[in-house]
Amino acid sequence: MKKLTARTFALLVTLSLQFVSTLRVTEKQKSEPLFTDFIRETGAFLFLLDGEKKSVSPYTFKRVSAAAVDGNSYPFRFSDSDEDYILVTQYNSTRSDELKSAILGSIPFVAVTAVLLCFIGAWLFSKHTTQPIIRIGKIAEKMADLDFGWYCPDMRDDEIGMLSASINQMSDKLHAAMEELNLRNSALTDEIALEKERERRHMLFFSGVSHELKTPIAVVIGQLEGMQAGIGVYKDRDKYLARSAEILRSLSGFIKEMLAVSHMDISDETERRPLNISEMVMTFAEEYSGYAEDGSIAVSADIQKDIKVYGDEKLFEKALGNIIGNAVSHTPDGGIVRVTLTNGNEATLVVENSPAHISEEHLPHLFEAFYRADKSSEHGSGLGLYISRMIFEKYNIAYKIENTADGVRFTVKFGNSTQKTH
Repeated sequence: MKKLTARTFALLVTLSLQFVSTLRVTEKQKSEPLFTDFIRETGAFLFLLDGEKKSVSPYTFKRVSAAAVDGNSYPFRFSDSDEDYILVTQYNSTRSDELKSAILGSIPFVAVTAVLLCFIGAWLFSKHTTQPIIRIGKIAEKMADLDFGWYCPDMRDDEIGMLSASINQMSDKLHAAMEELNLRNSALTDEIALEKERERRHMLFFSGVSHELKTPIAVVIGQLEGMQAGIGVYKDRDKYLARSAEILRSLSGFIKEMLAVSHMDISDETERRPLNISEMVMTFAEEYSGYAEDGSIAVSADIQKDIKVYGDEKLFEKALGNIIGNAVSHTPDGGIVRVTLTNGNEATLVVENSPAHISEEHLPHLFEAFYRADKSSEHGSGLGLYISRMIFEKYNIAYKIENTADGVRFTVKFGNSTQKTH
């Protein structure tokens, strides 16, 4: 038998003494499981001898002769018997070798298993930790390209979850800031385009002013110089002085219109006082009705009473007077001008003259400064509809001019600026 270490011997003695103590309080017939458990626990050889030191056969332990038994002896009696017994325990070195061989043999398996577990653990750690970080990095790249349609799905309670929540919050704030910036940029672009259009209109306006002033001034200068020199027909000074005075009066009215245009273009203020638009339209219809009788033009008026709008009285008089006067002046003899003012969902003015017609090529340009569909100078300076347009746009009033089956119709919708009184 191999030499026992002191620790192994002491452990076997302790366990044996505890086992004998248990047997002393156990009936003999119930003791066999205890022997089996002791052998399984300690791995030792176990011998039970009677008082004559003979092996007791009912127990299936290692069978040797009593003389060959070598080990620690522990006398005892079962609780239900007066017979003396001797328990002999002997260290089993074979089992220790088997355990050592089993352990050595299991080392490769344990090593391979440990490597596999480490690999699986690393893979799980990578998936749980590294992959979300890589995903967050890709989302951050998309955000750098101003693509805010991505969100981090890693809603966790650890640091990665906090990082994902911060990325999502930053994405929302950047998206909102970009939308606000785009809106402001769009507004700025519209403002720049409006300013360019305004500048273009100014250039066209002053070009038109120069053109309109050049001819009558040249005519007046020519007439005055001719009268001063007393040559040809200009000897009749009274006649050409009257003509010069008429031209200058026309120029005076033209300059007043230009000043009105300039004032409206420069001023951003819009006066809003309640105006009885019904009385204003009726006054113009009556005034132009008398004027139209000279040319055999009928003017009919269907005016709903007490319709009020909010605006500047002088500007509205100018705009509405231009519309009605323009319709009368462009209606041939025997024609009719119908003026209608109603207040359904909104106050609406309709001025229609017939028979009349405007070529489709002229319709888009009628509201431009100095534009005349009729090139003759007897129909004004070309500023009337331009001024009306400026006034309507200043108060956000919708307007349009169009051909009908037998005439031309001008429609003005005053929108939410209307108020009907009772």
